[in-house]
Amino acid sequence: MPGIENVVNCHRAVIDRTREWTGMSSSSRPIWQPFVQLSLAFALSGGFLVGGALFAARSLGVPAGSWWTSAGQAHGHIQLVGWAGLMVFGVGFHFLPRLRGVSLASPHLTRPVLALLTIGLLLRVLIQPAFAAGTGGPITGILAITLVLSGLFELAGATLAIAILVRTLRQHAVQKKRVDQGPVFAFFLVAFVSFWLALAVNAIGLVLASSNATGTLSPEMDSLTVDFALYGFLIPVAVAMSSRTFPLYFQTFPPRNRLLVAGLAVLMIGLGLRIAGDLASAPWAGGTGRVALASAIILFCTGLGIFGKRRQLPRKTVQPLSDPLQLHAITAYGWLAIAAAVLMLEGLGMLGLPAPALTPDAERHAIGAGFVTILILGVGAHLLPGFARLPLRSRKLTWGTLLLGNLAALLRVAPVLFASHGFGTLPAAILAGAGLAGVIAIALFAVNIHGGRTRPEPTARDSSPAKSSPA
Repeated sequence: MPGIENVVNCHRAVIDRTREWTGMSSSSRPIWQPFVQLSLAFALSGGFLVGGALFAARSLGVPAGSWWTSAGQAHGHIQLVGWAGLMVFGVGFHFLPRLRGVSLASPHLTRPVLALLTIGLLLRVLIQPAFAAGTGGPITGILAITLVLSGLFELAGATLAIAILVRTLRQHAVQKKRVDQGPVFAFFLVAFVSFWLALAVNAIGLVLASSNATGTLSPEMDSLTVDFALYGFLIPVAVAMSSRTFPLYFQTFPPRNRLLVAGLAVLMIGLGLRIAGDLASAPWAGGTGRVALASAIILFCTGLGIFGKRRQLPRKTVQPLSDPLQLHAITAYGWLAIAAAVLMLEGLGMLGLPAPALTPDAERHAIGAGFVTILILGVGAHLLPGFARLPLRSRKLTWGTLLLGNLAALLRVAPVLFASHGFGTLPAAILAGAGLAGVIAIALFAVNIHGGRTRPEPTARDSSPAKSSPA
């Protein structure tokens, strides 16, 4: 009947307009996609490119003043929050609701989250080196205010993002769609609280850096931010995601949750002792904290079974050493094990036991450039095309990201780990090569996850949250 048809059409128009206002229209991009795209953009620019350029400048003899230190801090912040942080929140907005069996709360608020974080990161990487260079005059005050605003924008974006996820996870899950979650949410709770604390410390550090007209965070504030981001945020998120995806994609045996929970407890104790020891100049606390962090990593690797045997599938032999995506995960956790060894030696040395003197730079980049980046390149090649219902452009390209990602980590960690003193011309040139290898690896990854042909649209049954979830 015409009258009923008009009512139905009107009703559909209202629904379409509502979805458009809330960012849920069928023609709009998925929520996770712009987060991932901006994550890749930051990695290719302020992350690996700037990091390589800084060491290229040193190898060419460019004087390294306060601007160099500030640019290095901005580069590290972009890697932690821009490259890894945006990637984690983009995936989290898609993954966590499906793991819980609910819909994402207030999806339209993810746009302000992305805007606040992006503006803050852009201001940070552009303003901090300029402020530290010291032009003088009225422009200095403007740069100081802008630098403080960069930290406040990021903190506001993180606060809003965590509020969205908390509201999402507090929803009542449909029992039949609920997935066996294990300790995953405990890891995510620690991770998101640590991320907020990292950005809160970062904002305070920028206020202090602006007030004393240096533009450079104090070593204590910079280290505190990095410790919260690496050990409180990225490692717990990575372990939580690994516990869900490794049995599915890499045929590992189910995780040993008791070891993972024990590892999380030891990690939190170790992080607290390390921070307290470093701030109070108490070597016994700092050393004990580092030993505890190394022990937590060992528990995580054992609980996940990434270096162990694989479950054999029917009519398919699982050969992890011939699968590039399996090798991404194995080598990523290999770099985490190297970081654990460095932590253990650092801790033993601080406790007065005989151990070689090592710099925290090797430990940080073994985790950031090695563990986190290579894990994203491997697991992301599984997850992100699945989110978009697209295949990889080419499985052969994953060999490129594997080799170049590990090369970037090796060139970044080895010169620092084995250098007996300073940065000479050759080590600086090698470190510059690490940035170039990282840029190419990220570029290949970006091409690979966006280049496949469209798959057929799923049916209504296949598109339910629980059944379309990689969890």
